[in-house]
Amino acid sequence: MRQQKDPRSLIIRKRPSLWARLRRTVILLALWVITGFIIYINVCFLLGVYSDALVSDYLVLNLSLHLYKTLAILVIIVAVLITFFGTLHINTLKRRAKHREQDNA
Repeated sequence: MRQQKDPRSLIIRKRPSLWARLRRTVILLALWVITGFIIYINVCFLLGVYSDALVSDYLVLNLSLHLYKTLAILVIIVAVLITFFGTLHINTLKRRAKHREQDNA
């Protein structure tokens, strides 16, 4: 009877450096802050809360329905690409693990 290998040992994991993790954290935090700010401005306008600062931010960001459609399409395209390339990468790793297992047997 053959002993099963731990499936987690078949995946090659590279731990990123502290600098890479910190850089990624700062970028993601900045993106979330900007996204939250845009949502805040839109909610204020939807509720009818206006101020000079909100109007100027709204005009600087040039928010419009066309921009929302473009961003929605971009989000969908990025999600599809990430899913596609992620699936390809996982399948490649599975094939490599299967070949290594056959070579070691």
